[in-house]
Amino acid sequence: MLLAIAIVALTFAVLVAMFAIQNSALVSISFFSWQIRDVSLAVVILGSAALGALAIGLFTVVREIGLKLSLRSCNVKLEDTVKQLEETKENSLFLEREVKRLREEAIAKSKELETERRLIEALEVELEATRAMEILPEPENDI
Repeated sequence: MLLAIAIVALTFAVLVAMFAIQNSALVSISFFSWQIRDVSLAVVILGSAALGALAIGLFTVVREIGLKLSLRSCNVKLEDTVKQLEETKENSLFLEREVKRLREEAIAKSKELETERRLIEALEVELEATRAMEILPEPENDI
């Protein structure tokens, strides 16, 4: 790509130089209040081409600086995003471990509650049996 641009620029420069050489008559130039008399048209053409190239070069440099600053800003944002992603992954792993631990605790508590429920049921049955025994009359002693 850079080679193609260099070839096009060199070709343009050669064409401008050939045009300037073929048009070397003396001319007068007026620009606002400035006036220059009896200047070779070749000098005017080459000077104009040089000023145009300089202007394009300055615009290119300004654009490159802007792009480099933008790239630097994007790299900083990328680094921040990568750090946030790593922190999020660490938090995710911690939360997954915490969820697993809480599930295991919930299962253990559920088993413990089931055991306690069965014990309560057994005690209720025993209580009912005890109440039933108290209602029965006392056995008589016939001896």
